Amino acid sequence: MGVSAVPGSGKTFTLSYLAANLIQKNVLQDNQEILIVTLVNSAVGNFSKEISKYTQALGLPRNFGYRVRTLHGLSNDIVRERPELAGLPADFRILDETEANHILLDKIEAWRRGHSDFEQQWIIEGVDPYRVSKDLPYLLVSIAGNFISQAKDLGLTPQTINDQMERSDSLLLKMAASIYSDYQLALHMRGAVDFDDLIRLSLRCLETDPEYLARLQYRWPYILEDEAQDSSRLQEMILRRLSSKSGNWVRVGDPNQAIYETFTTADPKFLINFLNEPDVISKELPNSGRSARRIIALANHLIEWVQKDHPAEELRNALVRPLIQPTDPNDPKPNPADSPNNVVIDTRKADSEEEINRVCNNVKNWLADHKDETAAILVTSNERGGTVADKLRTMGIQPVELLRVSRSTRKTADFLSKCLKFFYRPTNRFLADVFNLYYRFQIKEEELDEARMAMLSQLILRLDPLEMYLSPTPVQDWRSHIQKTASSDEILVILAQFQTRMERWMQATLLPIDQLILTISQDVFTEPADLALAQKVAAVLERASKNNPNWGLSEFSVELDSIAKNQSKISGFSDEDLGFDPEKYKGRVLVTTIHKAKGLEWDRVYLLSANNYDFPSLQSNDRYTSEKWYIRDQINLPAEAVAFLQRFADGDPLAFFSPPGSATLEARRKYCAERLRLLFVGITRAKKELAITWNNGRQGDQIIALPVAELANFVNRGFK
Repeated sequence: MGVSAVPGSGKTFTLSYLAANLIQKNVLQDNQEILIVTLVNSAVGNFSKEISKYTQALGLPRNFGYRVRTLHGLSNDIVRERPELAGLPADFRILDETEANHILLDKIEAWRRGHSDFEQQWIIEGVDPYRVSKDLPYLLVSIAGNFISQAKDLGLTPQTINDQMERSDSLLLKMAASIYSDYQLALHMRGAVDFDDLIRLSLRCLETDPEYLARLQYRWPYILEDEAQDSSRLQEMILRRLSSKSGNWVRVGDPNQAIYETFTTADPKFLINFLNEPDVISKELPNSGRSARRIIALANHLIEWVQKDHPAEELRNALVRPLIQPTDPNDPKPNPADSPNNVVIDTRKADSEEEINRVCNNVKNWLADHKDETAAILVTSNERGGTVADKLRTMGIQPVELLRVSRSTRKTADFLSKCLKFFYRPTNRFLADVFNLYYRFQIKEEELDEARMAMLSQLILRLDPLEMYLSPTPVQDWRSHIQKTASSDEILVILAQFQTRMERWMQATLLPIDQLILTISQDVFTEPADLALAQKVAAVLERASKNNPNWGLSEFSVELDSIAKNQSKISGFSDEDLGFDPEKYKGRVLVTTIHKAKGLEWDRVYLLSANNYDFPSLQSNDRYTSEKWYIRDQINLPAEAVAFLQRFADGDPLAFFSPPGSATLEARRKYCAERLRLLFVGITRAKKELAITWNNGRQGDQIIALPVAELANFVNRGFK
């Protein structure tokens, strides 16, 4: 059975009730379970809680008769039971995302040292080399990472690809194939697999041993799949094999909420095609009691406008029916009532800072009168979310963050990154940056005197030469240099304490990176949580140093800087609470990305950055985040590399000779389609009130997103 379920229709409730109902009917035999497969870890907890609630009400034991797993969790179960079928030792380990990226970075840097012609071929002549050098490693990781994930999804080994690579003169493909080989060798030497391997190898286990497959088919006679719109080819193949004997496979999802296609191997086409298979019973869950009727009307209008009137015909299948139907008036969960102006689309032009100011001021006023309601600000990137959260704090509002990295983690990483940056490039400016953060850690936030801190920073900037401060001598003493401008002895005491610590830290730069981090941290942090975080940072960098023996302070600083800017996370220290419940935060505002908001709901929702960069529509003035400004001809290099693999797997004889460009255009279409679905997800998070705003971007040349302009007209017409 395939079920197409609209937002707020109760997918978790429905599948949980189905599982409990099957258990009550006593359809399971000895050593059998109902298998529920879902997308993320947070959903695992939600399902377990819901099913247990039903089974306990029926007088059945808790956690009896079912197993809830993510695809990675299920794959791990399958491989751990018979690792020899996957060609793995019994004690194999799984690499986390951070360690995998470190290995990729190391292999990429090694390849670049011997292939300067790659950059000569692809980078536009005359661009700022410093700006390029900051971004290029992340682009190359994206190329290699996407290439490797797609290759594993298609069952293509490094050897299979390299055997044919002499036919190609493409440096892009040679780079991706070479990194794939080196990366897999690095995993093999560590006795490790990554998450993509885990899925691929679990399928191999099922294909290798028919008896093992039969045993698992007996163990799981009923399979319930949640969030099926985000299924991948391999996920579908695994669940098809497990359910092929019983035929009991229920897939529930919403193709309009498929928002991971452009950066994973997921594709909503697998669910859509499944719904149309002749032996599949296709059903709909169209009724939703989540949102007020105007919000539902807005979401439905987006679907209808995309299907009928979107100017880019290639995008008219981006959103599909059914439309959302309100619940019956007598339903136990009726839709919230509409209130005056509960849907607002602000079409006024604003720059990025002005947009944030408007929203934060509005939030502040709203919270004062809505102590018993929930609110969320949804953004398109973790970095922007951090900016919004910081702005709220300056206004006296303490937000709840559900971002890649918490504020405390960002502050800690930023401070340590600036320390390392100063150590390898000691300048007055960098020393002042270190002091600014050091000073903030020393006093309570409410006692911070910005004017005094600015004055202290100015004193540091005037130290010349800087050595007289870092290594004072009787001849050159910094105190006599600044005594005339220092306003008090207290100022000298603060600077003397900082000087002593800087001198100690600089001596510690001879230590291994983890010991250096701990030396600094023990002098600065006093709170147990901060010290625990510093221990984690030290462990992460120690592991990075082992994987990248050539790294110095510069590379470690860049790694910490990416965490500080919400671009990467420290495993185990993200703010994604596995049991996050908006109802626990009434009277407060949450800041998160639209992607992380999926599956959640709030009384009032603010949707930011609704411009034609974050939500492009294949129009001539749109720009695309994957097309880097320094790459010639606006080529999307990750998309081109991945498209080659698909052609290669299909046996296309011209796979090695196709000129770049066509995959870039197709990637634009996929991205625009996904962004329409992301907009749909953002709208349908709101229960009672919704506000959408936009900004004109960093260059001031962005305009309101095309679908948002259409929705604004729809609202102005009175939702008609």
